[in-house]
Amino acid sequence: MIGIFITARLGSTRLSEKHLIEVNSKPLIKHLVERFSFAFKEVIEKNELKIFITTSIKPENKKFETIFDEHDVEVEVFYGSDENIPFRHLQCARKFDVDFIVSIDGDDILCSTEASKLVIDSLMNGSKMVYTSGLPLGMNSTGYSKDFLENSLKGIESNKLETGWGKIFNKDEIDIIQLKFADEVAKIRMTLDYEPDADFFKKVISNIDVLNVSDKVLIDSIIKNEWDQLNKHLDDIYWSNFNKQKQEEN
Repeated sequence: MIGIFITARLGSTRLSEKHLIEVNSKPLIKHLVERFSFAFKEVIEKNELKIFITTSIKPENKKFETIFDEHDVEVEVFYGSDENIPFRHLQCARKFDVDFIVSIDGDDILCSTEASKLVIDSLMNGSKMVYTSGLPLGMNSTGYSKDFLENSLKGIESNKLETGWGKIFNKDEIDIIQLKFADEVAKIRMTLDYEPDADFFKKVISNIDVLNVSDKVLIDSIIKNEWDQLNKHLDDIYWSNFNKQKQEEN
């Protein structure tokens, strides 16, 4: 089985309960789940793929269960390790017999389903781990096999691994799918950490049918309408915080 693991939690200090911010009367994380439900409808119905919200055991994360009702049968909320995200993935994979994991950050509301399909194809053809490159921050996709994850985690299951945890994998065993878009897409920020990021997603989702739009049309629309200007100034702050947290975990 393939698992789409959407990693999220509600304890964010920079933007409180960011996954529950509503656009068009729907929480942002539900937009993300519905994009993947739509793109992978056929394999979900064949029970070959399942979508999970992989969150931590902290009580506040129980709110995720209120987002998805009985009509969202394809989504499972899984509670696992609080501070070790890859181990949480392994716990979920073990419990639900998931062989291949597509790892999506819950902040990446418009993560590419097209890239994720390429990642799954690569895993099915023998890749231990693979990621796409060339899309804006927040759109690329990453996947790995449960076996590769399990081997990479040996001896560090109790470590704190929340930021930059891709370091646990042997880079020589990782495949890269290079996607070709214009250089200017690198300047687009499509991840949710601050209030202007939420404003960016509100603008895009309110103006585009994000359920069924190609990556090219989505990116071209963002550039044409200059919606990327709403949060462009956050990049330096974001990477500064990211690197600081990464250092603290070392």
